[in-house]
Amino acid sequence: MCPRWDRPKPGTRAEHVIDEYEYSRMVQASGIRPTTLHERLALRPIGLDDFSSLRYLHVSALRAQTLDVLSEEEAAAFARLVYSPAYVSLVMREEVVGAWLDSELVGTVSWHAGGNTGSTATIGGIFVRHPRLGIGSRLLAEAEARVHQCGFERLSACATANALPFFLRYGYEEVSRGVRSLSVGCVLPVTFVKKCLPPGRPASATLN
Repeated sequence: MCPRWDRPKPGTRAEHVIDEYEYSRMVQASGIRPTTLHERLALRPIGLDDFSSLRYLHVSALRAQTLDVLSEEEAAAFARLVYSPAYVSLVMREEVVGAWLDSELVGTVSWHAGGNTGSTATIGGIFVRHPRLGIGSRLLAEAEARVHQCGFERLSACATANALPFFLRYGYEEVSRGVRSLSVGCVLPVTFVKKCLPPGRPASATLN
């Protein structure tokens, strides 16, 4: 079984954070070898029944991974948005895929058509429960394949400072810096990035 952790009270900055070392130790104790994580990871679309897990994932991942780049006020504003009814409508405007390790939601990626030309898609966000284990890269690859299959030529994203190296590592180029307004009360500092996809459509992406 996948190890389980008690969930902290949402919206608190002092929640328990599982770092990479601790997660690796717990994985080893549970008998899940890191080399088999990719095989055990299942990708499938997110539905309304998954929103409790999605909300917890999005708040806990952002708080744990942006401690040095977002203020307490910015993180708290994001948490309030995530646990508000408006977040359901905001997320369901996009295509959303979740990564599941047994019964635990450990990552999500979302995207939607963006721009005015019809040739660009935009990643709404990538959230990963356990960083540096390849979950984010697999979700990004899934999004790129499905976006490309739909005929888009470019993919854009906005990244908080902690996530920028991740996108640059996978061929994205920095375009500009600014803010992303998720709601009236939630505005986050981000870097805008883009990537040109290869010409031609790849084989259809398949969710497992």
